[in-house]
Amino acid sequence: MNTRLLTGGLAGLYLGAMLTACGGGGGSDSATVNTPPSTPSSSTAQFAIGAGFKARVMNGSSDTFDVGGTCSGTAAITTLAAVASTFETVAGFSTTQTSTSSFSNCMPATASVTGVTYYSADYGPIGQSIGGGDYAKYESRLPPLPASVKVGDAADFGALTTYTDSTKAMLTGRKLFSYVIEPDSSTTATANIIVRTYDTTAQLLSTQRSRYRMAADGTLKLVTIEVQFGTTSNVRLVYTAR
Repeated sequence: MNTRLLTGGLAGLYLGAMLTACGGGGGSDSATVNTPPSTPSSSTAQFAIGAGFKARVMNGSSDTFDVGGTCSGTAAITTLAAVASTFETVAGFSTTQTSTSSFSNCMPATASVTGVTYYSADYGPIGQSIGGGDYAKYESRLPPLPASVKVGDAADFGALTTYTDSTKAMLTGRKLFSYVIEPDSSTTATANIIVRTYDTTAQLLSTQRSRYRMAADGTLKLVTIEVQFGTTSNVRLVYTAR
């Protein structure tokens, strides 16, 4: 059971987040979660995602979830407001996030992990450090999010190289980030942040999709986080915000 997983919740789209989840073993892999069919309305508006992201980083956030899929239970992710910080000589900001989970049919039954995400002064992500191991650095300097996006916009926007610790002596893999702006209603859109995690042999270990409901002013509300493991496990988890 791997209890360290980086989310994209705008984790990738720059809302760095750590999600405690089952990474293999425990529970029945045959369980599924069915999403009822629907055709969401599509807005033609522009959405101020840059301002919304900055506000969420600066102010912090707290979300609670019901967990379904292979494992059943509850979870919570709390991110503290940003503070001045430095990552590998680059001055900027950092946020500390703690994720906890409790499962009724998977092991371990409870888990908690704390991590830090680092940003440059203009709120471009530059690195992450997760308690108990995992140290990651973006392979190139990323710009801040665009001022606005619209439904249909999509981009690959960054890659993290991951190591066992801050010495960077041992490589563990890569995380690739992308996003898609999806329809939601006539006045809102969904920011779908996708994080794909690979090992050192380029095998896909997991795909995580974090969906945020986004208002015109960029205000972001986390709706779901879905994690599908692969290669060494077919565990699937769906975190639904309360």
